[in-house]
Amino acid sequence: MKSFSNFRIYIFLPLFFSAVMLHAQEYRISGRVSDSATAEPLAFVNIVINDGRQGGVTDIDGRYSLVSHEPVRSLRFSYVGYRPLLLKPVKETVQVKLVSLGFELSEVLIAAGENPAHRIIRNTVANRKINDPENIPYYTYTSYDKMYFTADADSLRSGDGPEADSSEIRMLRFIERQHLFLMESVAEHQYIAPGRSKDRVIATRISGLKDPLFVFLISSMQSNSFYGELIDIAGSNYINPVSRGSEQRYFFSLQDTIYSETPGDTTFVIAYKPRPDRNFDGLKGLLYISNNGWAIRNVIAEPARPDEKMGIRIRQMYEFLDGRYWFPVQLETEITFNNLNMNRSRPVGIGKSYRRDIVFDTVLSRREVGNIAVELTPDAAGRDETFWFYHRGDSLSLKERYTYQTIDSIGRVHRLDQKAKGFAALVSGRLPLGWVELDLNRLSRYSKYEGFYTGIGLYTGNRLSRIVQAGGYWGYGFGDQQAKYGGELSFRLQRHGNMMLNLSYTNDLDESAGTTFFDDNNQPLNALNYRRFYIDRMELTERYRAMLDFRLLRYIRMGAGIVREYKRPGFGYAFDRGTDGIGVLTSDHTYGKIITGLRFAWGEKFIRDKDSQISLGTTYPILWLQYTAGREGFLGGQFDFNRLDLRLKWTFYTPYIGNTVVWLAASYIDQAVPCSEMVNGRGSSGNGFSLFSPVSFSTMKPGEFLNDRFGAVFITHNFGKLLFRSGYFEPEPALIFNAGIGSLDHPEKHRYAQFRTMEKGYAEAGFALNNIIKSSFSGIGIAVLYRGGAYSYDRPGKNIMGRLTLNYSF
Repeated sequence: MKSFSNFRIYIFLPLFFSAVMLHAQEYRISGRVSDSATAEPLAFVNIVINDGRQGGVTDIDGRYSLVSHEPVRSLRFSYVGYRPLLLKPVKETVQVKLVSLGFELSEVLIAAGENPAHRIIRNTVANRKINDPENIPYYTYTSYDKMYFTADADSLRSGDGPEADSSEIRMLRFIERQHLFLMESVAEHQYIAPGRSKDRVIATRISGLKDPLFVFLISSMQSNSFYGELIDIAGSNYINPVSRGSEQRYFFSLQDTIYSETPGDTTFVIAYKPRPDRNFDGLKGLLYISNNGWAIRNVIAEPARPDEKMGIRIRQMYEFLDGRYWFPVQLETEITFNNLNMNRSRPVGIGKSYRRDIVFDTVLSRREVGNIAVELTPDAAGRDETFWFYHRGDSLSLKERYTYQTIDSIGRVHRLDQKAKGFAALVSGRLPLGWVELDLNRLSRYSKYEGFYTGIGLYTGNRLSRIVQAGGYWGYGFGDQQAKYGGELSFRLQRHGNMMLNLSYTNDLDESAGTTFFDDNNQPLNALNYRRFYIDRMELTERYRAMLDFRLLRYIRMGAGIVREYKRPGFGYAFDRGTDGIGVLTSDHTYGKIITGLRFAWGEKFIRDKDSQISLGTTYPILWLQYTAGREGFLGGQFDFNRLDLRLKWTFYTPYIGNTVVWLAASYIDQAVPCSEMVNGRGSSGNGFSLFSPVSFSTMKPGEFLNDRFGAVFITHNFGKLLFRSGYFEPEPALIFNAGIGSLDHPEKHRYAQFRTMEKGYAEAGFALNNIIKSSFSGIGIAVLYRGGAYSYDRPGKNIMGRLTLNYSF
């Protein structure tokens, strides 16, 4: 009997283990899905195994890897806008091409009656705070980012239109063999809620370049989360389809349902687009919503209305990690430059980000993260191939390897690295020329007083020294027939330029009764400087200046220094320095000043490399505060006075309304001093139909008012394209309101020059139509303002001022 029992055990055990092994056997299928016409990868394609509920979706590269516990007899591929495909029999590696049906998502029709997509969207909106990655207390991860530029060559391959010429054929062969540009980076990311983050870039490689100038482009092109009320794409704000009340503004259509073997994890594919009767900045695309917490699993989005300058599309892929959080693990940004033509093709930039080693439990300190959004380590550009192979997760394609080989060779021959630095300097106003830099701001300028000015400014560059910089300028004004000149010596006392000592001498023109701050710049393309065109009261000023510029704490920049100035007015004016009724008239004066100023920008972020630090701006108001103490006897000064100046800028976006810019300005001088130290009304009225200057009174003459107490507000609200939507004419209307008030003690001390004071308050209002005529880099429009209130003219027509508006795309 015992032998029979053993016999049964020997028979049963092999059968049992055979069944277990059969059940545990895994069948793996992998491959890639792409467009049959363009060969572009298709992200988030739905794949079903054996017509069951098991399957998956492709990632942002169109790749998929599936596991089945039974033999794979068939694969069904479905994707919105493409013909479904049933594939059988199936190999272990399957490359699939889907055929486009040739219609846009915007043509999807929504059935009448109760829309099944609305319940899904409402549930997703209700769970936004829970699923938003930006609400996770802490997390860290390592990202591998890749960006490449190529060309949209469909028109060259197409048989439509004229036959391709030899240059177009060469272009087609070039972009089929390699990219125009390729960049890779690896970064260690840290995050503390709410909204405090830092990327420490530990590796960069750029074709043709050694300096990682563009390393932060990929991360700044799209939001890290798709849950906010507004979605920021390439600096523009769009109303999120997953936001409160979106059902009234968007059409939603349930396109597909993806089932999972995991109970309670079904994904709904929803197409969305703005309703045709609603005018707002909206998106169109696809949402993949999981009923596991009603979270976004994947998203495809692009602006619903095409832009004549730039087309952009984003893709995000989320995973449910640690059984706690949905987190974006892959991001893609595709940019098409519609305003650039390359042999009937358009440049296209594609950036991809892959995240790994995601950890949620690492507690970080706010000091550790700080306000440096992107920091490039000194050895980032020197990583070897072993390092890159580990972080890529895959080897470079043949096309990518050829891009590095070719463009690196071209870069060495044509010095692309130096030219890229030259472009960056061009934006800042300095053009490198070997060992020196040409100051572009000194080449030419214009004002009503000075007329046309031409000159030259040369300064030593970083190639000579990164610590000490010296230079000077000389120029001539053809209106006042006066030469202007100056020189300066600067010392970088801190590695990233956060502490600078500047010593300078200038013999140049200053606006009479003007207001300047310690960090002002005079870039000619800055619209705030258009006001200089109309200034007719200036003073020839000889200035000796020593200023220490440094950063204090996280968000404060400060300036402190001493100044000696000798000023002579270039118009009829005298100041009465007499006392006890005895007049003593003088026109030229000397001032000894001590200046202390600060700029406070809460939330300001920076990008930092080994030598410099560049601001990425802030979404909060920016405050300037400056104190000037004039002391008699100090540096030969003739007057005692105290002056306080304040300036504030606040820019904010209101959904469905547009963008608002508010400037506040205020000044106070406690003693009677010559008009050079007073405050004018910031007028910018001029003869004829000329340029509109923001943060000034367009209906007020530049020297019309004189004050020792002054306050003003300048408000501009731009509706963008929210009011005009057409295929051909889309100007951007704006409302303008400016108001100010001032006063002047002892006006009798200011002789000969005509002026008024602003005790009754000054106001003007108007509107602008911006970008009526547009180009790739600028837009021209018109503005009309009306002078009202106590200082308006009796004849209504005299109160109206017309202006041209000029805006730049950068």
